Amino acid sequence: MKKLQLRHLAILALATAFGLAGTLGARAETVKIGLIGSLTGPHSGWDAPASEGVHMAVNEINAAGGFTVGGKKYTFAIAEEDAQSKPDVAAAAAQKLLSDDNIHVVFGILTSTPGMAAAVPIGKAKVLYIGGFTSLDTLIGKPGNELFFRALDSDAIAAGPFVQETIKEFGVKKIGMLLPNEDVSKSIVKTYQPLFEKAGVQVPIVEYFQPGTSDFAPVLRKFQRQGLDGLFIGYSDPDAEAIVRQSLEVGGLPTRFIYRGGSGAPAAKYAPRIDGFAWQILTRDLDTTSDAKVKAWIDRYKAATKKDVTATTYWALTFYDTLFMLSRAMEAAGSVTDAKAIAAKLKGMKYDGVRQMQLDPQGFARTDIDIGFIKGGKTYSTPAHIQ
Repeated sequence: MKKLQLRHLAILALATAFGLAGTLGARAETVKIGLIGSLTGPHSGWDAPASEGVHMAVNEINAAGGFTVGGKKYTFAIAEEDAQSKPDVAAAAAQKLLSDDNIHVVFGILTSTPGMAAAVPIGKAKVLYIGGFTSLDTLIGKPGNELFFRALDSDAIAAGPFVQETIKEFGVKKIGMLLPNEDVSKSIVKTYQPLFEKAGVQVPIVEYFQPGTSDFAPVLRKFQRQGLDGLFIGYSDPDAEAIVRQSLEVGGLPTRFIYRGGSGAPAAKYAPRIDGFAWQILTRDLDTTSDAKVKAWIDRYKAATKKDVTATTYWALTFYDTLFMLSRAMEAAGSVTDAKAIAAKLKGMKYDGVRQMQLDPQGFARTDIDIGFIKGGKTYSTPAHIQ
């Protein structure tokens, strides 16, 4: 691990020296990777930053001279398609990438509806796929999906620390759960409700709303007069913001919110009026961090994108370290085209990058994450070390 860390630091130093853009070596051959994500539409808040992270990692690797496989020098090139937040477009975008015989690895998609649509053709094509959406958990480890990986911790991995830290911070004893009426939400409830109850927190009411709901008042009234001191909600920022705002408007509802998703943005402007807001940061906290590696990455992000970080920029770290891991796996496999051999080297690999990452034998990531809090008018985070 220490050797990988030193090598990563050396790569970053060289990348900085060459201005991140990189110059492809004249003798280097190119490895084309596919990248698919919702760069437009309602899911772009997740996938657009994730795309930026992929481009950053590729530029840094290339600027440092690339990587060596079988005595040959290689650099990465990206073929990117916009899923437009639509499943039919995502499927077509995947098919377009798969029509290129030079693409053996595809990255991308952080939301389940377009993600599942893209994953089906990718799986059939036997191309190595590294995604981030929740429903990918139902595919990884299953026969025929040996080339699937998830670059973010699954709920089964992240839920325990999130529940423990939230209870510790807020002291909740009785909560309700409110999520969209979708299969993903039902899997979330199935994971989180037993953890809260095992920790001594009552969960007497679970309600679902129809996707696309804008008026939450009718369903929120079901949570009144229940003696609740917290509301577990999910899992998109627009829904979360509307629930927080309308909870205050309806009144008689808990003003501690436990958000399985997105960012702290839904509660930011309501901070003086609520008792607390907790959310998962499935990569690293970029707003209140004291981690030197994260601060250095933020500087590189600003230089590369000419933008400041926002509440959703942390998604840019989803695939960032995984690109470095991919180059190492290709080196170890001795091939840039044998997806099966490359996948075998990725499984079990540990990497100390901006995130501490490990890909388990099935293809699930186990990475340290941060948990964000808004409480007492202050915004801060605490690390959640995944065992």
